[in-house]
Amino acid sequence: MTTRRRRAAGVVAALAAAAILAPGGHAAAPEGRTPDDLFAAGNAAYEEERYDDAVAAYQKILGFGVGDPRVLYNLGNAWFRLGRLGPAILNYERALRLDPADREARDNLELSRGLIRDRVGEPELQYPIRVVKDTLEAVPAPSIAWLFLAFLWATAAAAGAIPLAGSWIRRRLLAYVVVALGLLALTAGAALLYRGRQDAASIAIILEDRVDVRSGPGEENTILFTVHEGTRVDLRNSLERWVQVSLPNGLSGWVPTAALEKV
Repeated sequence: MTTRRRRAAGVVAALAAAAILAPGGHAAAPEGRTPDDLFAAGNAAYEEERYDDAVAAYQKILGFGVGDPRVLYNLGNAWFRLGRLGPAILNYERALRLDPADREARDNLELSRGLIRDRVGEPELQYPIRVVKDTLEAVPAPSIAWLFLAFLWATAAAAGAIPLAGSWIRRRLLAYVVVALGLLALTAGAALLYRGRQDAASIAIILEDRVDVRSGPGEENTILFTVHEGTRVDLRNSLERWVQVSLPNGLSGWVPTAALEKV
């Protein structure tokens, strides 16, 4: 696993003010550090196998409000080196939310998932459906939106040209073109709707080593099953300091809110 060495994107002049890390288990960053400086410092710490310092630097960048998939990818790698699969998976997932086409982040996510203790069975998709699903998840939503608008505009333009065609043969050909472009526009629209629902889904990662999932929101309720660090869950409902979660295999229950973090 290597760090991304390019400068963190989205850094503006307003973020260049001096800042130090909050007191805690990590060393404080010197005054005058900008997100770009911290990104370079985090990379250097990672290369020197000072993974705690790398985590501190990357998290400080996120504290500036900089949302960059390269920072999240590097942070995931640093957590992985520290043996913390939960935070590693969480940050790989967040990096892929920003850059779905990042193959390295996707590969590292799959590697990390393969190391967690919970092997949650998911419904097996047929080959064509699985290929379509993987393709849609790898294409950024803005790209799908542009395709939808392009096909929609082309459909309207072809339809508007039909009355202007000089012969019935041309009008018929244009009608076929309108149908084809219209189907492509519908397909792109459906893909965009799917991606929108995926991005809006409430997904979280278990961050504690072991968490008991209970039948209700409270310690007095029966333990139904146990999940471990790195497990991916869907969020359903919440009540005070508890949240209802479900697994892909249909199991559901309540865990403390502090035991997980939303992607």
